[in-house]
Amino acid sequence: MRQLRRFAHKQSASRLGFTMIEILVVVAIIALLTTIGIISYTQTNKKARDGKRKADMEQVRSALVLYRTDEGEYPESLDWDTMSPITSYISGTSLHDPLSEPYTQYSYSSDGSTFEVCATLEATTPSEYCLTNP
Repeated sequence: MRQLRRFAHKQSASRLGFTMIEILVVVAIIALLTTIGIISYTQTNKKARDGKRKADMEQVRSALVLYRTDEGEYPESLDWDTMSPITSYISGTSLHDPLSEPYTQYSYSSDGSTFEVCATLEATTPSEYCLTNP
């Protein structure tokens, strides 16, 4: 009986730690979950920046419609830094691309009677989001 206890004690003492396989499996699972989290975080950030770009385009569109109501035609060009000539029609802060400056993501074209204002998106297809006069 005494020998049996000694044998049981030796066997349990040798199993106190984790095996290398167990540690590798846990590390692999943690690495996989971390990778999935980083990818999800990156996509969420892209979608948030795209939402800001779309909101900016809606604000520019509204300002252009108000400008045409007062001036009789749409401006032929926009200065994205100062938003001239529609500065007084835009409420709140100045518009800027959430990722880069200058405004490489935004474009505007007009012939006076129509306009098209576009933003290049990161996370969606099609990658160009354009609004025209209503």
